[in-house]
Amino acid sequence: MEVPALGNPLDVPGRPAGAQHLHSALVPTKTTKMTPPSRCPACAHDLVLLEAGALRWCPACRWNLDVYDPALAPWRGTRMVGRWGFRRGLELDRATQEDLLADPEARPAETSSVEVWLLVISAVLALLGLAAVGYLVWLVVASDLPPGVRLALAIPAVLVVLLVKPSFGRVPKYGVLTEREAPQLHRLVREVAELAGTPVPDVICVDLSLNAGVARLGWRQRSVLVIGMPLWVMMPRSARASLLAHELGHLANGDPLRVRRTLLARTFGARAVAATGGRNPWRRAMRATDSLAEQGSGAFVLLGMIVHGIVALANVAGATAQLLVDTVAMPDSRRAEYRADLVARRVAGSAPFLRSCETALLADRIWQDLWHLAPRIDGDHMEAMAAEARERLSAHLPMARQLSRRTTDLWSTHPGEDQRMRLIEALPDVNGALYVDDIRWAKIDTELAPWRRAAHNALLGTRDRF
Repeated sequence: MEVPALGNPLDVPGRPAGAQHLHSALVPTKTTKMTPPSRCPACAHDLVLLEAGALRWCPACRWNLDVYDPALAPWRGTRMVGRWGFRRGLELDRATQEDLLADPEARPAETSSVEVWLLVISAVLALLGLAAVGYLVWLVVASDLPPGVRLALAIPAVLVVLLVKPSFGRVPKYGVLTEREAPQLHRLVREVAELAGTPVPDVICVDLSLNAGVARLGWRQRSVLVIGMPLWVMMPRSARASLLAHELGHLANGDPLRVRRTLLARTFGARAVAATGGRNPWRRAMRATDSLAEQGSGAFVLLGMIVHGIVALANVAGATAQLLVDTVAMPDSRRAEYRADLVARRVAGSAPFLRSCETALLADRIWQDLWHLAPRIDGDHMEAMAAEARERLSAHLPMARQLSRRTTDLWSTHPGEDQRMRLIEALPDVNGALYVDDIRWAKIDTELAPWRRAAHNALLGTRDRF
Protein backbone atom coordinates (compact mmCIF):
# COMPACT_ATOMS: atom_id res chain seq x y z
CA MET A 1 0.00 0.00 0.00
CA GLU A 2 1.50 3.23 -1.06
CA VAL A 3 0.93 6.07 1.37
CA PRO A 4 -0.71 8.65 -0.89
CA ALA A 5 -0.81 12.37 -0.66
CA LEU A 6 -3.80 13.58 1.35
CA GLY A 7 -6.72 13.37 -1.76
CA ASN A 8 -17.95 9.24 -3.97
CA PRO A 9 -17.32 9.01 -7.43
CA LEU A 10 -19.67 11.55 -8.98
CA ASP A 11 -20.88 12.01 -12.52
CA VAL A 12 -18.56 14.42 -14.26
CA PRO A 13 -20.16 16.23 -17.22
CA GLY A 14 -18.44 18.50 -19.65
CA ARG A 15 -17.10 20.72 -16.92
CA PRO A 16 -16.28 20.11 -13.24
CA ALA A 17 -19.22 19.24 -11.01
CA GLY A 18 -20.41 22.26 -9.10
CA ALA A 19 -18.60 24.77 -11.29
CA GLN A 20 -21.88 26.41 -12.29
CA HIS A 21 -22.78 26.90 -8.60
CA LEU A 22 -19.40 28.45 -7.90
CA HIS A 23 -19.84 30.92 -10.75
CA SER A 24 -23.28 32.01 -9.61
CA ALA A 25 -22.12 32.43 -6.01
CA LEU A 26 -19.35 34.87 -6.82
CA VAL A 27 -20.17 38.36 -5.53
CA PRO A 28 -18.80 41.45 -7.31
CA THR A 29 -17.22 44.13 -5.12
CA LYS A 30 -16.97 47.85 -5.72
CA THR A 31 -13.67 47.30 -7.51
CA THR A 32 -15.30 44.65 -9.78
CA LYS A 33 -13.14 41.90 -8.23
CA MET A 34 -14.89 38.59 -7.62
CA THR A 35 -15.03 37.44 -4.00
CA PRO A 36 -15.52 33.69 -3.46
CA PRO A 37 -18.26 32.67 -1.03
CA SER A 38 -17.41 31.63 2.51
CA ARG A 39 -20.55 29.50 2.97
CA CYS A 40 -21.90 26.69 0.85
CA PRO A 41 -24.67 27.87 -1.51
CA ALA A 42 -26.24 24.40 -1.32
CA CYS A 43 -26.36 23.76 2.46
CA ALA A 44 -24.98 26.99 4.03
CA HIS A 45 -22.12 25.13 5.74
CA ASP A 46 -18.75 26.89 6.07
CA LEU A 47 -16.51 26.21 3.08
CA VAL A 48 -12.98 24.83 3.32
CA LEU A 49 -10.01 26.86 2.09
CA LEU A 50 -6.74 25.01 2.56
CA GLU A 51 -4.39 27.60 1.12
CA ALA A 52 -4.40 30.85 -0.79
CA GLY A 53 -5.34 30.30 -4.42
CA ALA A 54 -7.06 26.96 -3.82
CA LEU A 55 -10.73 26.43 -4.64
CA ARG A 56 -13.12 26.16 -1.70
CA TRP A 57 -15.43 23.20 -1.17
CA CYS A 58 -18.10 22.17 1.31
CA PRO A 59 -17.07 19.38 3.72
CA ALA A 60 -20.70 18.67 4.58
CA CYS A 61 -22.36 18.12 1.18
CA ARG A 62 -19.14 17.97 -0.92
CA TRP A 63 -20.25 20.87 -3.10
CA ASN A 64 -17.45 21.90 -5.47
CA LEU A 65 -15.17 19.09 -4.25
CA ASP A 66 -14.72 17.26 -7.55
CA VAL A 67 -13.28 20.27 -9.35
CA TYR A 68 -9.80 20.49 -10.78
CA ASP A 69 -7.73 22.67 -8.47
CA PRO A 70 -4.29 23.57 -9.85
CA ALA A 71 -3.17 24.59 -6.36
CA LEU A 72 -3.66 21.01 -5.06
CA ALA A 73 -3.71 18.66 -8.04
CA PRO A 74 -0.46 17.10 -9.34
CA TRP A 75 1.26 19.33 -11.88
CA ARG A 76 1.29 17.71 -15.34
CA GLY A 77 3.00 20.38 -17.43
CA THR A 78 -0.04 22.47 -18.38
CA ARG A 79 -3.37 23.21 -16.74
CA MET A 80 -5.23 21.85 -19.75
CA VAL A 81 -3.53 18.45 -19.44
CA GLY A 82 -3.95 18.46 -15.66
CA ARG A 83 -7.65 19.33 -15.87
CA TRP A 84 -8.28 16.56 -18.42
CA GLY A 85 -6.37 14.03 -16.31
CA PHE A 86 -8.28 15.00 -13.18
CA ARG A 87 -11.67 14.61 -14.85
CA ARG A 88 -10.62 11.40 -16.57
CA GLY A 89 -9.43 9.98 -13.26
CA LEU A 90 -12.83 10.63 -11.65
CA GLU A 91 -14.65 9.04 -14.59
CA LEU A 92 -12.35 6.03 -14.52
CA ASP A 93 -12.77 5.51 -10.77
CA ARG A 94 -16.54 5.72 -11.11
CA ALA A 95 -16.67 3.21 -13.98
CA THR A 96 -14.25 0.81 -12.26
CA GLN A 97 -16.23 0.87 -9.03
CA GLU A 98 -19.47 0.20 -10.89
CA ASP A 99 -17.92 -2.85 -12.57
CA LEU A 100 -16.46 -4.21 -9.34
CA LEU A 101 -19.62 -3.63 -7.34
CA ALA A 102 -21.57 -5.58 -9.96
CA ASP A 103 -19.28 -8.61 -9.51
CA PRO A 104 -16.69 -8.15 -6.72
CA GLU A 105 -15.62 -11.82 -6.83
CA ALA A 106 -14.77 -11.86 -10.55
CA ARG A 107 -11.21 -12.83 -11.37
CA PRO A 108 -9.14 -10.37 -13.43
CA ALA A 109 -8.65 -11.16 -17.10
CA GLU A 110 -5.44 -13.01 -17.93
CA THR A 111 -4.44 -10.39 -20.52
CA SER A 112 -6.18 -7.07 -21.08
CA SER A 113 -6.11 -5.01 -24.26
CA VAL A 114 -3.95 -2.46 -22.43
CA GLU A 115 -1.40 -5.12 -21.60
CA VAL A 116 -1.35 -6.29 -25.22
CA TRP A 117 -0.52 -2.77 -26.39
CA LEU A 118 2.19 -2.38 -23.77
CA LEU A 119 3.65 -5.75 -24.73
CA VAL A 120 3.78 -4.65 -28.37
CA ILE A 121 5.52 -1.40 -27.42
CA SER A 122 7.96 -3.30 -25.21
CA ALA A 123 8.73 -5.72 -28.06
CA VAL A 124 9.36 -2.85 -30.49
CA LEU A 125 11.70 -1.16 -28.01
CA ALA A 126 13.53 -4.46 -27.41
CA LEU A 127 14.01 -4.91 -31.17
CA LEU A 128 15.27 -1.34 -31.38
CA GLY A 129 17.80 -2.15 -28.67
CA LEU A 130 18.95 -5.29 -30.50
CA ALA A 131 19.30 -3.30 -33.71
CA ALA A 132 21.42 -0.73 -31.86
CA VAL A 133 23.65 -3.49 -30.48
CA GLY A 134 24.06 -4.96 -33.99
CA TYR A 135 24.90 -1.52 -35.35
CA LEU A 136 27.57 -1.04 -32.66
CA VAL A 137 29.09 -4.44 -33.47
CA TRP A 138 29.24 -3.47 -37.15
CA LEU A 139 30.94 -0.17 -36.32
CA VAL A 140 33.59 -1.93 -34.27
CA VAL A 141 34.19 -5.02 -36.42
CA ALA A 142 33.24 -4.35 -40.03
CA SER A 143 33.34 -0.59 -40.55
CA ASP A 144 36.31 1.02 -42.32
CA LEU A 145 35.46 4.49 -41.05
CA PRO A 146 38.09 6.47 -39.12
CA PRO A 147 38.00 5.89 -35.33
CA GLY A 148 36.79 9.42 -34.57
CA VAL A 149 33.88 9.09 -37.00
CA ARG A 150 32.96 5.68 -35.61
CA LEU A 151 32.95 7.09 -32.10
CA ALA A 152 30.64 9.92 -33.11
CA LEU A 153 28.29 7.53 -34.94
CA ALA A 154 28.26 5.15 -31.98
CA ILE A 155 26.99 7.72 -29.45
CA PRO A 156 23.29 7.62 -30.52
CA ALA A 157 23.29 3.81 -30.55
CA VAL A 158 24.86 3.68 -27.09
CA LEU A 159 22.17 6.03 -25.79
CA VAL A 160 19.45 3.80 -27.26
CA VAL A 161 20.98 0.71 -25.63
CA LEU A 162 21.13 2.45 -22.26
CA LEU A 163 17.47 3.51 -22.54
CA VAL A 164 16.14 0.07 -23.47
CA LYS A 165 18.45 -2.27 -21.57
CA PRO A 166 16.49 -4.75 -19.46
CA SER A 167 16.19 -4.11 -15.74
CA PHE A 168 15.49 -7.07 -13.49
CA GLY A 169 15.94 -5.31 -10.17
CA ARG A 170 17.81 -6.75 -7.23
CA VAL A 171 16.48 -8.79 -4.37
CA PRO A 172 17.26 -6.82 -1.20
CA LYS A 173 20.04 -8.16 0.97
CA TYR A 174 19.50 -5.76 3.83
CA GLY A 175 16.46 -6.42 5.98
CA VAL A 176 15.64 -9.93 4.78
CA LEU A 177 13.80 -11.87 7.49
CA THR A 178 14.29 -15.62 7.33
CA GLU A 179 11.77 -18.01 8.83
CA ARG A 180 14.28 -18.86 11.52
CA GLU A 181 14.50 -15.20 12.58
CA ALA A 182 10.75 -14.45 12.40
CA PRO A 183 8.75 -17.71 12.47
CA GLN A 184 5.49 -16.07 13.60
CA LEU A 185 5.62 -13.39 10.92
CA HIS A 186 6.29 -16.04 8.28
CA ARG A 187 3.39 -18.07 9.63
CA LEU A 188 1.11 -15.03 9.38
CA VAL A 189 2.20 -14.29 5.81
CA ARG A 190 1.69 -17.95 4.91
CA GLU A 191 -1.88 -17.87 6.24
CA VAL A 192 -2.67 -14.62 4.44
CA ALA A 193 -1.22 -15.98 1.19
CA GLU A 194 -3.32 -19.15 1.47
CA LEU A 195 -6.51 -17.14 2.02
CA ALA A 196 -5.61 -14.74 -0.79
CA GLY A 197 -4.98 -17.66 -3.16
CA THR A 198 -1.30 -17.10 -3.93
CA PRO A 199 1.99 -18.86 -3.13
CA VAL A 200 3.99 -17.53 -0.21
CA PRO A 201 6.46 -14.79 -1.26
CA ASP A 202 9.98 -16.07 -1.83
CA VAL A 203 11.48 -13.27 0.25
CA ILE A 204 10.11 -11.22 3.15
CA CYS A 205 12.08 -8.17 4.11
CA VAL A 206 11.71 -5.04 6.23
CA ASP A 207 12.92 -1.54 5.47
CA LEU A 208 12.54 1.95 6.94
CA SER A 209 10.18 3.39 4.32
CA LEU A 210 6.69 4.69 5.02
CA ASN A 211 5.33 2.12 2.59
CA ALA A 212 4.79 -1.54 1.76
CA GLY A 213 4.87 -3.41 -1.53
CA VAL A 214 5.42 -6.56 -3.55
CA ALA A 215 7.53 -7.07 -6.65
CA ARG A 216 9.27 -9.70 -8.74
CA LEU A 217 13.01 -9.09 -8.72
CA GLY A 218 16.26 -10.59 -9.93
CA TRP A 219 17.10 -12.93 -12.80
CA ARG A 220 14.92 -15.60 -11.24
CA GLN A 221 12.02 -13.17 -10.79
CA ARG A 222 11.52 -14.07 -7.16
CA SER A 223 8.48 -12.61 -5.42
CA VAL A 224 9.48 -10.15 -2.70
CA LEU A 225 7.25 -8.71 0.05
CA VAL A 226 8.60 -5.50 1.59
CA ILE A 227 7.19 -4.18 4.87
CA GLY A 228 8.01 -0.60 5.81
CA MET A 229 8.47 -0.61 9.57
CA PRO A 230 7.30 3.01 10.11
CA LEU A 231 3.97 2.20 8.43
CA TRP A 232 3.73 -1.13 10.25
CA VAL A 233 4.22 0.56 13.64
CA MET A 234 1.44 3.07 12.91
CA MET A 235 -1.13 0.46 11.89
CA PRO A 236 -3.52 -1.11 14.40
CA ARG A 237 -2.87 -4.84 14.55
CA SER A 238 -5.93 -5.84 12.53
CA ALA A 239 -5.04 -3.23 9.91
CA ARG A 240 -1.59 -4.83 9.56
CA ALA A 241 -3.27 -8.05 8.46
CA SER A 242 -5.24 -6.01 5.91
CA LEU A 243 -2.02 -4.39 4.70
CA LEU A 244 -0.45 -7.81 4.11
CA ALA A 245 -3.61 -9.08 2.41
CA HIS A 246 -3.64 -6.10 0.05
CA GLU A 247 -0.03 -6.65 -1.00
CA LEU A 248 -0.44 -10.41 -1.40
CA GLY A 249 -3.65 -9.70 -3.30
CA HIS A 250 -1.44 -8.14 -5.97
CA LEU A 251 0.46 -11.43 -6.20
CA ALA A 252 -2.78 -13.40 -6.35
CA ASN A 253 -3.99 -11.24 -9.23
CA GLY A 254 -0.65 -11.49 -11.07
CA ASP A 255 -0.01 -7.74 -11.01
CA PRO A 256 3.79 -7.79 -10.45
CA LEU A 257 4.23 -10.23 -13.34
CA ARG A 258 2.13 -8.05 -15.66
CA VAL A 259 4.20 -5.01 -14.70
CA ARG A 260 7.43 -6.92 -15.25
CA ARG A 261 6.39 -8.09 -18.75
CA THR A 262 5.60 -4.53 -19.83
CA LEU A 263 8.28 -2.72 -17.82
CA LEU A 264 10.22 -1.56 -20.87
CA ALA A 265 7.23 0.31 -22.27
CA ARG A 266 6.31 1.67 -18.85
CA THR A 267 9.75 3.11 -18.08
CA PHE A 268 11.26 4.14 -21.43
CA GLY A 269 9.99 7.73 -21.26
CA ALA A 270 10.96 8.14 -17.61
CA ARG A 271 14.47 6.88 -18.39
CA ALA A 272 14.76 9.40 -21.21
CA VAL A 273 13.67 12.23 -18.90
CA ALA A 274 16.16 11.17 -16.23
CA ALA A 275 18.97 10.81 -18.78
CA THR A 276 18.37 14.36 -20.05
CA GLY A 277 18.39 16.01 -16.65
CA GLY A 278 14.89 15.56 -15.21
CA ARG A 279 12.12 18.13 -14.96
CA ASN A 280 12.17 21.77 -16.18
CA PRO A 281 14.43 21.21 -19.22
CA TRP A 282 13.93 24.67 -20.76
CA ARG A 283 14.68 26.47 -17.52
CA ARG A 284 17.83 24.37 -17.20
CA ALA A 285 18.80 25.11 -20.82
CA MET A 286 18.37 28.87 -20.31
CA ARG A 287 20.53 28.82 -17.19
CA ALA A 288 23.22 26.83 -18.98
CA THR A 289 23.13 29.28 -21.90
CA ASP A 290 23.47 32.25 -19.57
CA SER A 291 26.43 30.58 -17.92
CA LEU A 292 28.08 29.95 -21.29
CA ALA A 293 27.47 33.56 -22.34
CA GLU A 294 29.43 34.77 -19.33
CA GLN A 295 32.41 32.53 -20.08
CA GLY A 296 32.75 32.01 -23.83
CA SER A 297 32.68 33.58 -27.28
CA GLY A 298 29.68 33.95 -29.58
CA ALA A 299 30.32 30.74 -31.55
CA PHE A 300 30.80 28.80 -28.35
CA VAL A 301 27.55 30.17 -26.94
CA LEU A 302 25.68 29.30 -30.15
CA LEU A 303 26.98 25.72 -30.07
CA GLY A 304 25.99 25.40 -26.41
CA MET A 305 22.51 26.72 -27.16
CA ILE A 306 22.08 24.14 -29.92
CA VAL A 307 23.26 21.27 -27.71
CA HIS A 308 21.12 22.27 -24.73
CA GLY A 309 18.15 22.87 -27.02
CA ILE A 310 18.45 19.37 -28.46
CA VAL A 311 18.69 17.91 -24.95
CA ALA A 312 15.61 19.88 -23.86
CA LEU A 313 13.66 18.66 -26.91
CA ALA A 314 14.65 15.07 -26.13
CA ASN A 315 13.54 15.61 -22.53
CA VAL A 316 10.14 16.93 -23.65
CA ALA A 317 9.75 14.03 -26.08
CA GLY A 318 10.53 11.55 -23.29
CA ALA A 319 8.09 13.22 -20.90
CA THR A 320 5.38 13.21 -23.57
CA ALA A 321 6.00 9.55 -24.35
CA GLN A 322 5.82 8.67 -20.65
CA LEU A 323 2.60 10.63 -20.24
CA LEU A 324 1.01 8.82 -23.18
CA VAL A 325 2.10 5.41 -21.91
CA ASP A 326 0.83 6.19 -18.42
CA THR A 327 -2.46 7.34 -19.90
CA VAL A 328 -2.83 3.86 -21.39
CA ALA A 329 -1.40 1.92 -18.44
CA MET A 330 -2.88 3.64 -15.40
CA PRO A 331 -6.48 2.41 -15.85
CA ASP A 332 -5.26 -1.16 -15.43
CA SER A 333 -3.05 -0.13 -12.50
CA ARG A 334 -5.97 1.51 -10.70
CA ARG A 335 -8.18 -1.51 -11.29
CA ALA A 336 -5.38 -3.67 -9.85
CA GLU A 337 -5.39 -1.57 -6.66
CA TYR A 338 -9.15 -1.90 -6.28
CA ARG A 339 -8.96 -5.67 -6.80
CA ALA A 340 -6.21 -5.96 -4.20
CA ASP A 341 -8.46 -3.98 -1.84
CA LEU A 342 -11.22 -6.55 -2.40
CA VAL A 343 -8.78 -9.33 -1.45
CA ALA A 344 -7.88 -7.41 1.73
CA ARG A 345 -11.59 -7.07 2.57
CA ARG A 346 -12.18 -10.78 2.06
CA VAL A 347 -9.13 -11.90 4.05
CA ALA A 348 -8.94 -9.35 6.89
CA GLY A 349 -12.43 -7.85 6.91
CA SER A 350 -14.06 -4.54 5.99
CA ALA A 351 -13.31 -2.66 9.22
CA PRO A 352 -9.57 -3.51 9.29
CA PHE A 353 -9.24 -2.41 5.68
CA LEU A 354 -10.88 0.93 6.44
CA ARG A 355 -8.60 1.38 9.47
CA SER A 356 -5.57 0.78 7.26
CA CYS A 357 -6.76 3.49 4.84
CA GLU A 358 -7.37 5.90 7.70
CA THR A 359 -3.88 5.28 9.03
CA ALA A 360 -2.42 5.85 5.55
CA LEU A 361 -4.22 9.19 5.38
CA LEU A 362 -2.72 10.27 8.71
CA ALA A 363 0.68 8.63 8.26
CA ASP A 364 2.65 11.81 7.56
CA ARG A 365 1.12 13.60 10.56
CA ILE A 366 1.69 10.59 12.85
CA TRP A 367 5.32 10.38 11.74
CA GLN A 368 5.73 14.08 12.44
CA ASP A 369 4.39 13.57 15.96
CA LEU A 370 6.81 10.68 16.51
CA TRP A 371 9.61 12.90 15.23
CA HIS A 372 8.91 15.38 18.02
CA LEU A 373 8.63 12.59 20.61
CA ALA A 374 11.70 10.64 19.49
CA PRO A 375 14.18 12.01 22.09
CA ARG A 376 11.82 11.13 24.96
CA ILE A 377 10.92 7.55 23.94
CA ASP A 378 12.67 4.43 22.77
CA GLY A 379 11.84 1.94 20.03
CA ASP A 380 9.67 -0.20 22.28
CA HIS A 381 7.31 2.73 22.91
CA MET A 382 6.82 3.69 19.27
CA GLU A 383 3.70 1.58 18.74
CA ALA A 384 1.92 3.01 21.80
CA MET A 385 2.91 6.58 20.89
CA ALA A 386 1.75 6.05 17.31
CA ALA A 387 -1.62 4.76 18.59
CA GLU A 388 -2.02 7.86 20.75
CA ALA A 389 -1.14 10.13 17.83
CA ARG A 390 -3.57 8.25 15.59
CA GLU A 391 -6.43 8.81 18.04
CA ARG A 392 -5.47 12.43 18.61
CA LEU A 393 -5.40 13.14 14.88
CA SER A 394 -8.60 11.26 14.04
CA ALA A 395 -10.51 14.56 13.86
CA HIS A 396 -8.56 15.32 10.67
CA LEU A 397 -9.79 12.17 8.91
CA PRO A 398 -12.92 13.55 7.19
CA MET A 399 -10.95 16.42 5.68
CA ALA A 400 -8.04 14.16 4.73
CA ARG A 401 -10.41 11.78 2.93
CA GLN A 402 -11.94 14.58 0.91
CA LEU A 403 -8.56 16.12 0.15
CA SER A 404 -7.39 12.82 -1.34
CA ARG A 405 -9.87 13.42 -4.16
CA ARG A 406 -8.30 16.78 -5.00
CA THR A 407 -4.72 15.47 -5.01
CA THR A 408 -5.07 12.44 -7.30
CA ASP A 409 -5.69 12.19 -11.02
CA LEU A 410 -5.48 9.73 -13.91
CA TRP A 411 -1.70 9.40 -13.63
CA SER A 412 -1.53 8.87 -9.87
CA THR A 413 -0.22 5.39 -9.12
CA HIS A 414 -3.08 4.72 -6.68
CA PRO A 415 -6.66 5.93 -6.51
CA GLY A 416 -7.41 8.39 -3.71
CA GLU A 417 -8.01 6.81 -0.31
CA ASP A 418 -11.55 8.19 -0.31
CA GLN A 419 -12.34 6.35 -3.54
CA ARG A 420 -10.92 3.10 -2.20
CA MET A 421 -12.80 3.38 1.09
CA ARG A 422 -16.08 4.16 -0.65
CA LEU A 423 -15.81 0.98 -2.71
CA ILE A 424 -15.47 -1.17 0.41
CA GLU A 425 -18.14 0.82 2.26
CA ALA A 426 -20.57 0.18 -0.62
CA LEU A 427 -20.20 -3.59 -0.17
CA PRO A 428 -21.70 -5.63 2.68
CA ASP A 429 -19.61 -5.53 5.84
CA VAL A 430 -17.60 -8.74 6.38
CA ASN A 431 -15.47 -9.92 9.28
CA GLY A 432 -12.77 -11.55 7.20
CA ALA A 433 -11.45 -15.09 7.19
CA LEU A 434 -8.22 -14.43 9.14
CA TYR A 435 -8.01 -14.40 12.91
CA VAL A 436 -4.84 -13.59 14.85
CA ASP A 437 -5.02 -13.38 18.64
CA ASP A 438 -3.08 -10.95 20.82
CA ILE A 439 -0.60 -13.61 21.91
CA ARG A 440 0.52 -14.17 18.33
CA TRP A 441 0.69 -10.44 17.66
CA ALA A 442 2.89 -10.03 20.74
CA LYS A 443 5.26 -12.71 19.41
CA ILE A 444 5.41 -10.99 16.03
CA ASP A 445 6.17 -7.70 17.76
CA THR A 446 9.01 -9.38 19.62
CA GLU A 447 10.46 -10.68 16.35
CA LEU A 448 10.32 -7.20 14.83
CA ALA A 449 11.65 -5.36 17.91
CA PRO A 450 15.10 -4.71 16.35
CA TRP A 451 13.39 -3.00 13.42
CA ARG A 452 11.26 -0.84 15.68
CA ARG A 453 14.46 0.33 17.33
CA ALA A 454 15.98 0.94 13.87
CA ALA A 455 12.96 3.08 12.92
CA HIS A 456 13.40 5.04 16.16
CA ASN A 457 17.08 5.54 15.40
CA ALA A 458 16.13 6.78 11.94
CA LEU A 459 13.87 9.38 13.55
CA LEU A 460 16.67 10.49 15.84
CA GLY A 461 19.00 10.66 12.85
CA THR A 462 16.71 13.05 10.99
CA ARG A 463 16.54 15.27 14.08
CA ASP A 464 20.33 15.43 14.14
CA ARG A 465 20.24 17.33 10.83
CA PHE A 466 18.32 20.25 12.35
